Amino acid sequence: MKRNRFVALNTLALAGAALAPRAALAADEVKVGMLRLPTALFVGIDQGYFTAEGIDVKPVFFNSGAELVPALSTGQIDVATTSPGAALFNAMALGVNATIVADYWTSGKDVPSGDSAFIMVRKDLAPYGKFKPQDAKGLTVAVTAHGQMTELFAAAYLASQHLLPSDVNLVDMPLPDMNAALVNHAIDIASTIDPYATLLAQQGTAVKAVSLSAVMPGYVQAVIMYGQRMGKTDKPLGLRFLRAFSKANLFLRSHVTTPAGRVAIAAIYQKYIPLDDPTLYQRIGLAIGPENLKVDVDSKYALRWQMERYVAEGLVTVAPDLKKSVDNSFAEALVAVPGRK
Repeated sequence: MKRNRFVALNTLALAGAALAPRAALAADEVKVGMLRLPTALFVGIDQGYFTAEGIDVKPVFFNSGAELVPALSTGQIDVATTSPGAALFNAMALGVNATIVADYWTSGKDVPSGDSAFIMVRKDLAPYGKFKPQDAKGLTVAVTAHGQMTELFAAAYLASQHLLPSDVNLVDMPLPDMNAALVNHAIDIASTIDPYATLLAQQGTAVKAVSLSAVMPGYVQAVIMYGQRMGKTDKPLGLRFLRAFSKANLFLRSHVTTPAGRVAIAAIYQKYIPLDDPTLYQRIGLAIGPENLKVDVDSKYALRWQMERYVAEGLVTVAPDLKKSVDNSFAEALVAVPGRK
């Protein structure tokens, strides 16, 4: 009898442990490398989506995207949110221990927040709010660096009027410095993103000449990458992370379409990436991904197109096999999640 009672008590204890909510267990710490920009990650933290998946997210801020992939491949971080620039494609060609698993920032008509990247022209050069690409010839144009989105954007803008980057004075400059350079007339045009672009327009320093989606619709601006732990060793953890991120992305897509929703998003982002003017978050284009988060490789202006541009420029010496560097199985596994398409 005593033995039977012991077995029964142990069976009940095991059953209770199996049915206990995941949040009651020790959370898995996941370090996410990123630039200091507002993304769905902070919505997921604030709304408890990661906590519900038993994940303790630790954002790790970097100064440049070039630092992210080495940190990911060596295990300093578990996840990277980064732009697919020339440095990334070169790292992939070398067989870096990292995998692209989702698109989290794209341009296009289906992005409910509107555009978040613009060609900005000094206000005195466009007194009536109009500026034509051919007028850029001989002017100084700022991009963040060769081999990055801002350079491709500027080149495509100039090419719309049969101009080449060599027809302008192209300079590299960090995004925050572009604003001061426009004020001081050190540069004439900036290829930049929000909140910097909207802040320039609000201050009357520069005008938005054209948006990214008008020049390169569907451009993949940023992706989520997993290192060895999330992408190979512990795939269930990788799935849980992306499931939480997906809920945050859907939160953004649904709330960004109403004034009240915009206020809610602004309040969240202000907690994590504070601005001097918090209301800017209500007016700027935001980093939002496609509804299914699947990595777009072959559409125009997607990963392959970008890679080929960098190869043509000589910035990528060996084109990587994108099929080996992209894993859509995580995003595809989320199809059954309520609210997903």
